[in-house]
Amino acid sequence: MAGGMEKIVILGNGGHARSLVDIIEREKRYEIAGYVINENDPDASDAKYPRLGGDAQLEQIFQSGITNAAVGVGYMGNSGLREKLWEQLKRIGFSLPVICDPSAILAGDVRIGEGSFIGKGSIVNANASVGKMCIINTGAIVEHDCEVEDFSHISVGSVLCGNVKVGTASFIGASATVIQGIRIGSNCLVGAGTTIRKNLKNNYMACAREKLLYRPL
Repeated sequence: MAGGMEKIVILGNGGHARSLVDIIEREKRYEIAGYVINENDPDASDAKYPRLGGDAQLEQIFQSGITNAAVGVGYMGNSGLREKLWEQLKRIGFSLPVICDPSAILAGDVRIGEGSFIGKGSIVNANASVGKMCIINTGAIVEHDCEVEDFSHISVGSVLCGNVKVGTASFIGASATVIQGIRIGSNCLVGAGTTIRKNLKNNYMACAREKLLYRPL
């Protein structure tokens, strides 16, 4: 291990994986051992780090002594694949560290679950909590007393004002704003640029087009 650093494997090799790699390289907490990419994945040709195999080789990789993993697969329209990969990794025994860019600003009492990603220039303020396997993407703001539950994605430049709750596996689109005290249910989708001023039930979508539209997914 270079400089005594533990090794980590990256699942996937698309855009989100490249963001993970950049942060890991600059944090210098882990040495990247390589990618886990299935042969039919379109991005399997990237050669910055070696391909260690596909999902079927995860057990073998773990047994070789690489016990840390990061999921480089983004939201992809829903959180199903990220949840499936997390379950597979935990069943094998992998640890999934929080990957947090050095430029992010985290209050001292913030709570962040395993496997979550905190992107460049993002802010997570006092007494906020972020569940496991969440994505708080570039420039997003999670204000004081907010709660973001497991597997949710807060997109680039979006803002959760104070005391907002986002349920499990929900997606807040780029540059969206959720007004203070609002409750967003589980498995919800908030479209890019939308301002949410009322609570959103589970399995609902809110999208700003000509006017704000709320409908079941």
